[in-house]
Amino acid sequence: MELKIKSKITAEELWYFLLYHTYSSIWGFTGILISVCALLAFIQMCISGGSIFTRGFLIVTALLFLVVQPLRLYLQAQKLILNDKGYMEPIEFFFDSAGITLTQKEDSAFYAWHNIRKVISTRKIVAIYADNKKVFKIARRDITDNFEKLRDIIRTYAVHAVVKLK
Repeated sequence: MELKIKSKITAEELWYFLLYHTYSSIWGFTGILISVCALLAFIQMCISGGSIFTRGFLIVTALLFLVVQPLRLYLQAQKLILNDKGYMEPIEFFFDSAGITLTQKEDSAFYAWHNIRKVISTRKIVAIYADNKKVFKIARRDITDNFEKLRDIIRTYAVHAVVKLK
């Protein structure tokens, strides 16, 4: 089985991936929980007449993970798309029985299947985690009708990887 996909990530797709990556961990969930609790405590303080300092602290805490963090991730995605050469040109992914070959302009890299640690899919991205904390992202819109084939290839050859493709 072989498959070739050419993909270029947009800022919006990268932002959604960064949101997923941040909030799908235990720390992300904890941050949301803290912000929601702080928001509820802020509402309670407004009703019961708590001090202005306490209300200010609570609203800042509430906004930290619900507004500030997503905004920071959005700005980070915009900056990466504009400044990181890895996002400026499309990347061609070639999947075969030996591994994954990535080609961008004249640069090329190969990752054997035993180097692939995790493969996940979100609504907009398929992310392939390799050794050395490298993450390769493929836009779902570029996969189109080949998603089933990609899933079959990854499940067949990436036997050591955690695979969460939906």
